[in-house]
Amino acid sequence: MASPGGPAHVMLTDRVAEHIPGCNMVFWKWALEEIGGFDPVFRQAGDDVDVCWRLQQRGHQLGFSPGGFVWHYRRSTIRDYLKQQRGYGAAEALLERKHPEHFNRFGGSIWHGRIYAQASTGLSLGQPMIYHGAFGGGFFQALYSRASWLPLMLLTSIEYYALVSLPLLVLAAVAPQFTSWWLASVVAPVLVCGLAAGQVVIPRRRRRWWSYPLVALLFLLQPLVRGWARYQGRLARRDLPLESFENLDSLSRKATGRPPRVHTYLLPTGFDRTQFLARLLARLEQQRWHHRPDTGWNDFDLEVYGSRWCKLRLTTATERALTGGLAIRCRLRGAWTLATRIGFCTLAGMVLTLIGLVPAGRPWLWLLLLTLPVALILVRRRQRDLHRVFGTFLDQFAVAHGLQRLDDAGKPIPLAVEPMPPPDAAASPAQAS
Repeated sequence: MASPGGPAHVMLTDRVAEHIPGCNMVFWKWALEEIGGFDPVFRQAGDDVDVCWRLQQRGHQLGFSPGGFVWHYRRSTIRDYLKQQRGYGAAEALLERKHPEHFNRFGGSIWHGRIYAQASTGLSLGQPMIYHGAFGGGFFQALYSRASWLPLMLLTSIEYYALVSLPLLVLAAVAPQFTSWWLASVVAPVLVCGLAAGQVVIPRRRRRWWSYPLVALLFLLQPLVRGWARYQGRLARRDLPLESFENLDSLSRKATGRPPRVHTYLLPTGFDRTQFLARLLARLEQQRWHHRPDTGWNDFDLEVYGSRWCKLRLTTATERALTGGLAIRCRLRGAWTLATRIGFCTLAGMVLTLIGLVPAGRPWLWLLLLTLPVALILVRRRQRDLHRVFGTFLDQFAVAHGLQRLDDAGKPIPLAVEPMPPPDAAASPAQAS
């Protein structure tokens, strides 16, 4: 119970919660019916987080009652504890796909409130404080613990080992002078986990000589097990292949060369950019494109995935057309997916390690570096295919909604594409708006 990663509530105020754990939650029946109940895709964990976020998206608030409690028996073995953390990591991968606005680029959850848990969520650098009120006029002089310094706990994350320790290990294999740096990167997380474990409170009657070393070990293992399961879930998810979105129009554009980066359309009267994006998202959902809308912090409006190796970022802007009215410009940019970044960095690390470990006198080994540009060419070719297929999708979407394609000079050009079938009731433009 003193180890990190257990069920916890996240508080926005003293009475309003951002999240309440599934082991102790109560809802009005009408509220659950309004959001469609629990999502059965969450089979291990994450169902409580999903319900809380969906209720708040509908404008509801989660009340917190400190008097309502349940007895929650925690896992009593290390194996069961780590199994629980693997389940949490797999659930975070599902949540990241359904609620991308609540996660950062590494797949870690973003909370606006403060996490309250029996275990420490990080390393506290100060003593608890007593709130006296202005001029000592507070009626209840409560004891408040200082917030944990979470940035220091980043040293225990799986991203730290992948982006810091592993590159230093590769450099140490090539240049031995980096060995001390690699050793320091390995020792630092151990020290942080030991200090964090020393701050937890274990009842005296439950305390053994091995209690604090065990908690320190769990502080070290928990983010690795949970992070590995999260990345496994993100990398192993299956989507429709790009070939399933091909049609006669997209195949006919293969011989036209490089697809255009910007698509410009003349908007009908009363049809603005917000409606364009809302209907586009509804159509992507209907045709089962894997996409990710802007969370409010991005410099793009939409991400579209063609496979686990490539994705496109769509950015839109409106301007006055030369022929009158409003025109919307849709810019498409290729980007690397998580699997592409991991795969390329792994390939580069393996090549450099092999060159560094093999004895000198074999200059032909440097030819292995040619595998890196070859990999880049393959990824670029896949991005171009996605660019062509999604560009055809945009043109078909424009024809279906009465939008006129414009060339670079602002003159109308005909679109020889088949219009999309009408959307069904589940993805109608009215609901999307």
